[in-house]
Amino acid sequence: YLFTDLQKQTTWDAIYQRSQGQPFQYFDWFLGYSSLRGLILQLLQDMESEAPLKLLDIGCGTSELGPRLYCECPFPLHVYCVDFSPIALAIMRAQFSLLPLPVSPASQLHFVQMDIGNLSGFQQQSFDLILDKGTLDALLRAGDGGEAARCALTQSLGMLRPGGSMLQISDEDPDVRIVWLESLCLATVTALEVDTEKNAGYFAYIIKPTSMSTWR
Repeated sequence: YLFTDLQKQTTWDAIYQRSQGQPFQYFDWFLGYSSLRGLILQLLQDMESEAPLKLLDIGCGTSELGPRLYCECPFPLHVYCVDFSPIALAIMRAQFSLLPLPVSPASQLHFVQMDIGNLSGFQQQSFDLILDKGTLDALLRAGDGGEAARCALTQSLGMLRPGGSMLQISDEDPDVRIVWLESLCLATVTALEVDTEKNAGYFAYIIKPTSMSTWR
């Protein structure tokens, strides 16, 4: 498939359709759960809340991140895995009954079909942490001058509670990604290189809006 087709639902439906009938395996772009678990749990632990924390994984596909966080998070966590492909979500829902019980009995896991360019099905300012692992990277290659990626970023940051963060995982160099992010939103952006055995050069970008009036 062409990079410029990665913003199309039909492209991803075809990819996931081909995987059906084969033994199930989670698939993660860039980095998997084991590489990101510590960083994600630390971000969640730093958020003070008496209620269960809410996490939104945009463009989840068949990633193991959401299910593993639901199972292993030591405190109550409500995980919402969003994708526009009904086939990907059907595959993930079929795996739900095979998951172990969560460490925290109050944790929840939801799979929601939605286009991340329009997250109006969720309440504004209702999530503590948003995960983006390669989804905006795909949209930046859509050939529309970055408009789809900008729209998705706008929608996502609007879902954050005051004090919340967005975590982006990308292979794009900080000199490029930070400039793009800071040109669009009023936020502090921290870049971390994520160590991996393969040393492939992946980066974690922690985006914390400095104002609920986010956009420049």
